[in-house]
Amino acid sequence: MIKKILIPTDFSTSAMHALSYAIELNKVLNARLYLLHILQDITDYSEFNLSPSILPQLYAEFEQNATRRLEEIMGSKVPADTACDTYILHGIPFVEIIQFAKDENIDLIVIASHGRTGLKHVLFGSTAEKVVKKSPCPVLTIGSQVTGSESI
Repeated sequence: MIKKILIPTDFSTSAMHALSYAIELNKVLNARLYLLHILQDITDYSEFNLSPSILPQLYAEFEQNATRRLEEIMGSKVPADTACDTYILHGIPFVEIIQFAKDENIDLIVIASHGRTGLKHVLFGSTAEKVVKKSPCPVLTIGSQVTGSESI
C-alpha cells in the first residue's frame, strides 16, 4: 500500500507537472505527500568566479527563495485537505532524494523526467535517471507535457 509519496521539485514547469500528477494520483491513494527541494552546493557553479565572501549570503537568499516558493505551492497547488510536508535539503540532488526516501520509508517517488540534454546529459546523466537506478522504492517518472505545437 502506498502511504508516503515523495515529490522532488526544482520548481520547473516539468516538476510542477509531476506535482500535479502526484496530487491527482493521491486523490485515489490518500497518502502523505513529501515535497522536497534540494539546494545544490553553490561551489558547483565555480565558472561564475564568485567571491567566497558573498557565497554565504547568496546561499541564504537561495534558501529563502526556495522556502517562499514551497509556501506558494502549498497555498496554490496542494489541496488544503491533503497531508503534505515540505523540506529543503542541501547537497547533490539524486543523493539527497535517495537518502530521504530511505530515511522516511517512502513508498513511491514521483519525479519529472527533464533536465540536462545533449553533452551534459551524456557526461552526467539526469537526476531522474539516477533516482530510478538507485531508489529503494518504485519511481514514477513524469514527462513534460507536450502541446500541439511540439513534435514527439
